[in-house]
Order: sequence, then structure tokens, then C-alpha cells
Amino acid sequence: MKKIVFYTLSLTLAFANYQPMSARDITAGKDNCTTTATTEDVHISLNKAFNLASAYNATLQRSRLDYKISREQSASANAIFMPQVDFQYTAMVTDNPLNSFGFKLNQRIVTSQDFMPESLNEPNASHDYSAQLQLQQPLLNLDAIYNRKSARDAARMKQHSMQRTQEYLEFQVEQAYLQIGLAYRNVAVIKESVISAAAFEKRAQGMYDEGMIQLSDLLEAKAYHLKMRSQLQVAQSGIANSSDQLSLLMGQHGDIIYKVDEVTEQMPDKSLESIGNRSDLLAYRAGLSAAENQIRASKMSFLPHLNAFGTYQLNDKKIFGTNANSYMLGISLSWKLFGGTQRIHQFRQTKLERSIVESQLSETERQAQADYNKALRSLNDLELETQQASLMVKQMDEAWRIQKDRYEQGLSPTSDLLRIQSQLAQQRLMLEQIYFKRKVTIAWLHFTIGH
Repeated sequence: MKKIVFYTLSLTLAFANYQPMSARDITAGKDNCTTTATTEDVHISLNKAFNLASAYNATLQRSRLDYKISREQSASANAIFMPQVDFQYTAMVTDNPLNSFGFKLNQRIVTSQDFMPESLNEPNASHDYSAQLQLQQPLLNLDAIYNRKSARDAARMKQHSMQRTQEYLEFQVEQAYLQIGLAYRNVAVIKESVISAAAFEKRAQGMYDEGMIQLSDLLEAKAYHLKMRSQLQVAQSGIANSSDQLSLLMGQHGDIIYKVDEVTEQMPDKSLESIGNRSDLLAYRAGLSAAENQIRASKMSFLPHLNAFGTYQLNDKKIFGTNANSYMLGISLSWKLFGGTQRIHQFRQTKLERSIVESQLSETERQAQADYNKALRSLNDLELETQQASLMVKQMDEAWRIQKDRYEQGLSPTSDLLRIQSQLAQQRLMLEQIYFKRKVTIAWLHFTIGH
């Protein structure tokens, strides 16, 4: 029986190197995107997004297929206890003296004339039609027993790996869902700036017509209005881009603009101690158990094998005839005393492979603890960032009000007013980004602890 490959965990998940983004990092990656034509707007809840991703995500489907394959491999290892039955039908013709006489013996048609020297030395062509049923029953094969256990552990490893893949997919879906919500809030903030910029441009045009400001001030107001409109276009493209990413995760077609709900923050009710039951760690432990059983199987391969066998045979000189029948039963004890150095090196190889799995398990446990601690520290840092950003928005809002009054009285230049309005918009966007980052960090904390 082929040995089960158990020592490589197919946890091909991108979460290993994930680091929560800073509030400034979140703004990157949108400016070069163009808006594509969309066909429909669809409202979607977070639970529905989870369900669609679970049903149609390509990566998760491949992981499920891997698990099904390993489960079939585990089931096939039950052959060590099951009998093997073969049926064979053979038609032969020969004038070979020995085989010709053997045909007659199997057909039980030997007569005294068949012992004449002429008949023995120069037989006529003889025909034999044989139907044979062969049975092999394993009795005691210790290496196969441990190989079977190893195959079962490998199936459990794939099952836990599949579960971890689904958990990471849910994190990705929630992150994309939150990204869409952030994109909508960004559009709302920039729309307010566009409205203010349009009103300011209109007022500047009137003041210029009355000779109260110079042409350079009017052009600056027009340029600022155009800049805000351009930023609004980029923000609207961000909604489409985030929707496309969510569609990809859910295995859906693109060209859909999703409308999302507000996601409430919900801290996990589990602690660091529960990380030990994470599905990826359980997968490594199952892989380690598979490795240990493979080592035992390598040791047992040096012991003899005990098997029973039997045959039932029908012979006749006519096709499909059943003139003669016979059977044979027996028990076979086989012991491969020396097979070169192959089994020795294979035993050493399995021990080294177990060491690799042990190292991977230990490293993943330490990484899980580090990720958990880092996520908690990030949440603490975000508390202060939220307070600071909220205060900055209030400060800039008041500064904008004062500067606007001074400008209307002719006491402030156009550039100062536009600068403060731009800073106010940026502070509002920054505050929305901090809220987004906090929710993503909480989602990451849930994933770090495990379901």
C-alpha cells in the first residue's frame, strides 16, 4: 500500500504575514483606479456575504476538495482488513508436452493411453479454458495498521485546514464589507466639500464681478472646486472597486455596486487561552500525529507479514465448460529480511519530517500569541487616535467657521480659506479611516483567537 504523505500542511493562507494597517495606509491604492460601467445596485447584509462566500468562493471550494480527497485516501486504507477477490478467465492452446499433459490433469480427463511415450512426446494440440477465483485476506500487517492511522490523521489535518481557510475567508469578507462602508462615508464627506467649494466659487465669482477680489483669487476658487470634484470621482470609484473585491470573494460576477449596513463593533468573548484550539493549530497537531504513526509504520515494516489466500478453479477443454473444479487454501508468512538500506533511510526520513512539523507547530503557536497581543495593543492605540482625530475635526470646523467670517469681511485671503477647508475634509476622512481600522482590527482579533 502506498504511504500517505502527511507531513506537509496545505495551509496556504495569506493571513500569516497580515499586519493591521495604519490610518494613513488605508488611503493608498485608490487614485489610479478608473470607474467601470455597473449594471445594478444591490443591498447585501454581512451574513449574506458570509453565506455566499462559503458557498461559491473558489479557494474554499478547492480546500473542501482537498479534504474530500484525503478522506477517500483514509477510507482506502481500510483495505488492510478487507479481502481482495480477483476473477480471471483464460483460454490457451498448446502442443508443449508438459503443458498439454498438465491441461488434461486439470481437466481430469487423463487416461492410460496418455501415458504412452508417443502421446507424451508428440501430443496433439490441447485446449484449456480456465476460470479462476482468487482470494487474499490480510491477517497481520502491523505497518499497514499504522499507515491506516496516519491516513486518518492526514484527513483530520485537511479538515482543520479547511476550517481555517473558511475562517480567513470570513475575515476577508468582513474587511471588504467594511471597506465598502468606508468608501460610502468618504463619498459623503467629499460631497460636502464639493458643495462648499461650489458655493465658494459662486460667491468668489460675484465678488470678482464687483471688483472685490483679484482674478487669481477667482481662479484659485475654481481650481479648488475642480479638485474636490476630482476627489469625489475617485471616491466613487472606490465604491466600485471595493464592491468588485467583495464579489470576487463571494464568487459572484462583477459590475455590481453593493450597499451595506453599518457593522457594530463586537469584542470577542474569548481570551488568549482559547488560541490553543484554533483550527490551524489543530491541523498541525493532527499532522504531527500522522508523522508519529508513519514512524511507527516504518518500524513495523521490519516485521513479518501474515496473510491468507485461496483459489477456486474451473477447467475444461471446451469454452465456458465446467467439467473439473479444484481449490487451494493456505497461509503465507513473509518476511523481507534485507532490502538494501531503503527502509533504514526511509525511517530516518520520517523522523526528520516529524521534526519539521513540530517546528511548524511551535512557530505557529508563538505567532498566534504575538498576533493576539499586537491586536490588543493596536486597539488601545486606536482609542487615543480616535480621541485625537475627533478633537482635530472639531478644531478645524471652528477654524473654518472663523476663517469664513473673516474672508467675507475681506480680512483673510482666499488661499487661507481654501487651505483650512481642505484640512477639514482631510481630518474628517482620517476620522472615518480610524473607525474603519478599529473595526478591521476587531475582526482580525476574532480571527486570531479562532472560532
